[in-house]
Amino acid sequence: MSMCKLIKLGLATAMLLSWSAVSDAADAVRGPAYRAPPPPVPLFYNWTGFYAGGHLGVGWDDNGSTGFLGGGQVGFNYQINPQWVLGVEADMAGTSIKDSVNATVVGPGAVLTANATATLDWVSTLAARFGYAFDHWLVYGKVGGAWAHASANVTTGINGMTFGSVSLDQTASGFMLGVGTEYALSNNWSAKVEYNMLDFGNDNPFADNKFHVFKAGVNYRFGGPGGLF
Repeated sequence: MSMCKLIKLGLATAMLLSWSAVSDAADAVRGPAYRAPPPPVPLFYNWTGFYAGGHLGVGWDDNGSTGFLGGGQVGFNYQINPQWVLGVEADMAGTSIKDSVNATVVGPGAVLTANATATLDWVSTLAARFGYAFDHWLVYGKVGGAWAHASANVTTGINGMTFGSVSLDQTASGFMLGVGTEYALSNNWSAKVEYNMLDFGNDNPFADNKFHVFKAGVNYRFGGPGGLF
């Protein structure tokens, strides 16, 4: 082989070796292909679990009898899909609501009087809750049964002297509808406001058959298994 061919062969071999080294170096610098991390999974407050709390509010009927009320509630929520919240809640409250009627009849030589006072002692409900959660906010409706206990006292008199007194008490039952919203202050505490309409029909201890409640309250949430699926 001539000297010229040897030189050409040596140059070709050197070029091939140099290209291979450059390619290996480029691969070493380039490294593995970068993959973006998966998007974060949205997180929602979990309303699932048992809870208990208290409330204060005002109540009134359509005849204008009004007063304050206060009591407590217990319940359970279960959250699904992941923003629908189903639950059940029971509550009970004492009230200061009273209604009274006075009558006077003037006859020959006598004045007859009568006084009737009715007090709504307590109200209670047991209802299903259907809600939709916006993370820490929960908007819900309620439907269920309602009960109320009232006591009444009727006195009669003649010419300013009492000659008769009768005491009565009654527990009425009916149904209730309600709407409300609740906000989770932390993992355990939440605050709510709620409106309820209680309809006792002809079983109402007062003259009107509907009773309205607006209340605000707080709940302590104990949590529970499951939810958010």
